[in-house]
Amino acid sequence: MKLQYLGDSKDSFKWDYHDYLTSTLGYDTLNILPMLTPDDKTTEGSTKPDWFPARESVIDFCNNISRNRKITHIKDLPKYTGSNYNINLHNITTDIKTKRSNYYSDIPDFNNQVVFIDPDNGFEPEK
Repeated sequence: MKLQYLGDSKDSFKWDYHDYLTSTLGYDTLNILPMLTPDDKTTEGSTKPDWFPARESVIDFCNNISRNRKITHIKDLPKYTGSNYNINLHNITTDIKTKRSNYYSDIPDFNNQVVFIDPDNGFEPEK
């Protein structure tokens, strides 16, 4: 995951799906493992969130995180959607390329959680 992707159209799909899944299951936590890598000089991540037909609250959320590009703002997703779960961001200061072997060593053991490993090579629906 690159910070340049925060809030793009692919994020609209990703956050709409994971919010729906976590809420529908009634779980307490969405545990996100963002495999962070440095931004690059491409224009990837510049698509508008409303290019994917997500719920309006998720589009608003994506517009917000695309403006500020701060990974910690992902924790605001339940506030936007009116959901009742917490978000844990795992190892957000780790560059996965340099610390891959230790990245998974201290994943918290939560009950009632959805774990999402956000890969460093992207998460993309076909449409």
